[in-house]
Amino acid sequence: MSTDHTDTTTADEQATTDDTAETTPAATDSDADSDPGTGAATDERRWLTDDIERTLRYLVVAGLALLALIALLRFYFAASATIDSLIAPAYRSLFQALFNLTILLLSGAGILWQADQLR
Repeated sequence: MSTDHTDTTTADEQATTDDTAETTPAATDSDADSDPGTGAATDERRWLTDDIERTLRYLVVAGLALLALIALLRFYFAASATIDSLIAPAYRSLFQALFNLTILLLSGAGILWQADQLR
């Protein structure tokens, strides 16, 4: 191995670090010169934006819940028809009960997860 080998990546990284170090203090100087009154206006606009965003998220969740309900009903009736045609009459009620319990548990878990996310 030779000790006179120079790594160009190290030189590039050093140049990038030097450029960043020069621009960072300029950004903090402009922040110190800003008017403190404008921060309150920015916070108020941000609050309104967060409120609108939260409302839109609720509307999206409501729309998706309606779509999921329609799909779930269609799936439920199709699965029930499949159980009726494929399963022997003696076991149909058992399979229907297991299927209904599965749907109930999955729905409950989804509702709990969504309620936790909205807090």
